[in-house]
Amino acid sequence: MDAGTEGPAERAAGDPPRHGPTRHRARTGWLNAGRVAVAVVSVAALAVTGLEWTIKARADQGLVERQVDAIVAPDRTGAGGSALPTTVVPAGEYTPENILLLGSDTRAGTNGDEGNTDASTEDGVANSDTLMLAHISSDRHVTVLSIPRDTMIDAPQCLKWNSSTGELSDTQQNISRGERWHINSAYAVGGPQCTVRAVQNLTGLQIDRVIGIDFSGFKNMVDALGGITVDVCGPIIDAELGAVVAEGGVQVVRGDQALSLVRARKVQGDTDSDLSRIRRQQVVLSAILQQVTSAGTLLSPAKLDGFLQAFVTNTYTDNVSIDSLVALAESFGDLDPAKITFFTLPTISDPDDPDELIVDETKAPAVFEALRNDQRLPGEPGVSDSTATSPASPSTSAPAPSSAPPAVTVPPTVVVDPAAVSLAVVNSTGRTGMASSAAAELEAYGFVVDENDVRTGDRTVDGTVVEYGPGRLDDAVTVAAAVPGAAVAEVADLTGQVRLVLGTDHDGVLQEVTVGEATPDWVIVGAPVTATEPTAATPTTTLTEGDLAAVNAGQALCA
Repeated sequence: MDAGTEGPAERAAGDPPRHGPTRHRARTGWLNAGRVAVAVVSVAALAVTGLEWTIKARADQGLVERQVDAIVAPDRTGAGGSALPTTVVPAGEYTPENILLLGSDTRAGTNGDEGNTDASTEDGVANSDTLMLAHISSDRHVTVLSIPRDTMIDAPQCLKWNSSTGELSDTQQNISRGERWHINSAYAVGGPQCTVRAVQNLTGLQIDRVIGIDFSGFKNMVDALGGITVDVCGPIIDAELGAVVAEGGVQVVRGDQALSLVRARKVQGDTDSDLSRIRRQQVVLSAILQQVTSAGTLLSPAKLDGFLQAFVTNTYTDNVSIDSLVALAESFGDLDPAKITFFTLPTISDPDDPDELIVDETKAPAVFEALRNDQRLPGEPGVSDSTATSPASPSTSAPAPSSAPPAVTVPPTVVVDPAAVSLAVVNSTGRTGMASSAAAELEAYGFVVDENDVRTGDRTVDGTVVEYGPGRLDDAVTVAAAVPGAAVAEVADLTGQVRLVLGTDHDGVLQEVTVGEATPDWVIVGAPVTATEPTAATPTTTLTEGDLAAVNAGQALCA
């Protein structure tokens, strides 16, 4: 078993291993990104004029038989139950949507055949090792964001599920304050529903549909096309798989070789195995898109039927039907692969653990903001210059401690006990783990913090602020007294809770507070505001083409 893997004897059944469920370094997830993004191909393939009824009926039956309900619907909110932002759609354009594409390392059925014999599920855990989020814009281009499997996230609160039966229980997975997982762990704990929650918490994007593909799907779909034409940059020699491709150049690869091409993660010359593998997968998927949308496939009923059957018999979906996919594909007009661009979530190696990736807070928030605002990223068609800006949403700035005299009189002493304060904590520092750490310490000081209200904010803010609703100034002052440098501001539409928004100025220092002590000098109260959080000033972030590596499906790139 790989280093870092925990077997059944080391933990109770259903409990996540350290750092979340097992990562399975050697032979796990070699195919997931390659499999799951073929769903994008299948959507395009359905928009064929004169699609034969029998082909459509057979494909629809396959989807119905493998439909999985309740993946998307329960998770229409982000972390802490906050409402996800609504995109304003320009008149005359389509409604944008987001499709989560995922795969698991289950060994059920044909997935346990030769070539997939690693022991990744010996401990009863099935992971989703690579995720792809396909954002379909209102003007109908597709941005596909690959999320590396080792990206660390705050552990989401999810119901447990059984990966063998696919059944979701009514029991919540126990997580401790500050617990962090690899994002692929969400699938092991709570299946597709938990993965949806994890991705929504991370990105702030609402997931509208889910398509998952199993191990055998990729090979079957490539074979149904008669192979795919790929330009290989050079020989691909893998430490585990051997000579995947003996010589570089343009060549046709078929099922087994295509599996190895997207599976290889220990290739000679790769400086970053997983991220290099993701790029190869994106190039291979681009080749599949070009093949599927070519006349040779679209005008061949037998080949098209074979491809669609390979797709529907190897997938599970939620909120997906053939009619909806056909309507979606037809909204694109032509089937130009250049309308689809692949990106990889910006991450950096964790300085404390080189086997883990943390979100690059200097780039990733701007990527999420652009997708939430239905904007294209640098490197996509239609971006006329070398930069793309992710503007801050309009909001009212809470005053910093050096602001003008307060608009509301601050009580001279703390009058509310911490145990009487219901508190939410939002991390808008741009640094991971700050909300969880602060929540744990504030709980130790007696504050009541709901574990579902500890989350990462939609964007980075400058000043730390305690937000409170009408009539809760005294509660807010108690919180601010425990957070050196925190300002206080009333938010008209905030009820019930006090919300602590940690800004970039927060250095992690907190202190105990007791009733009767003098209110600290830093507690400045600002005028009431009507904006929802974040209320602190938000800088504009600019991305350039150098910040994001793009793989456009219409380009002739080598793998």
